[in-house]
Amino acid sequence: MSAKKSWDIAPRARSAAAKPAARSMHDIQAKPKAATIVPASTRNVTIARGKQAKKEKRTPLKKQRSKKRKFFLIALGVLLVVLLTVALYVLWLPVFRMHEVRVTGAHQEEIKAIAEQQLAGSHLFIVPRNSLFFIPESEIRNAVLNAYPDIEALSISADGLTTLTLNAVSRAEAFLWCGETPDTPSDPCYEANAEGLIFAASEAQASTTPILKVYAALEGVQGETPLRAHVSYASRIPDALKFVKAMQQLQASVVSVAIRNDEADLYTASGTRITYVLGHEQEAAITAASIFPQLNLNDGSVEYVDLRFPGKGYFKRRGDI
Repeated sequence: MSAKKSWDIAPRARSAAAKPAARSMHDIQAKPKAATIVPASTRNVTIARGKQAKKEKRTPLKKQRSKKRKFFLIALGVLLVVLLTVALYVLWLPVFRMHEVRVTGAHQEEIKAIAEQQLAGSHLFIVPRNSLFFIPESEIRNAVLNAYPDIEALSISADGLTTLTLNAVSRAEAFLWCGETPDTPSDPCYEANAEGLIFAASEAQASTTPILKVYAALEGVQGETPLRAHVSYASRIPDALKFVKAMQQLQASVVSVAIRNDEADLYTASGTRITYVLGHEQEAAITAASIFPQLNLNDGSVEYVDLRFPGKGYFKRRGDI
């Protein structure tokens, strides 16, 4: 029985003794693996320290760049202030300012006074108006043209460093506007250019060349005088003036023209009337060239000639019924 019991106990003892050995072997094999694993918290700390190290390295470079940028802006601002101060100093130097005004053409004294008035003072209390580099050309030109409608153009230029030269170009007179109709003449007559613009009152003076008188309604009258107004049908005036010259070449001494709506009456010195339609000058001239050699339009023998119908001309002698 004892042998049998010892046989039963021995395996149990061995199994009990083998179990701790197995655990120890398991522990021995597990320990190396546990030693190679790094906890997650340890990795995070290592990465965070790496970023901080990079930031610590980059921060001085950003500061240096920021300081350079600030220094550049400050230097640029100082340079601009210095340049502006120098420019203002140069602008106010007497050697670069207009001290004399010279005018050629019409209204010399009046235009000189206007120019000197425009050159006085400064722009925004900073730049002198008579500076060589900031001459108020548009203000001077507008003031002169508004004051004198008989001035067609005004040229402005600097003559040297301290002299301003102005040249006034007068308008060319083409005819005299003397009222709306011959029955209601204007006193005085007014000078007008070839475009029908009335620009000055006529001065009574002897002239070897008679000036054509025109009677017509006006457009664009401002104020009590007809200055700056235009004769009605102003766009037809150049062609009408050419027709007058053609009639004069046909030995008809035309001295005045009366415009009625779209028709025109030409009067010779003897009172003969020549009527035609505005805009049909060429047809009327051809008809007149075939009729006028048969007539004497300067001795008062003909009362009127009608050229209003294409290819046909009618006339009436004085005394005929």
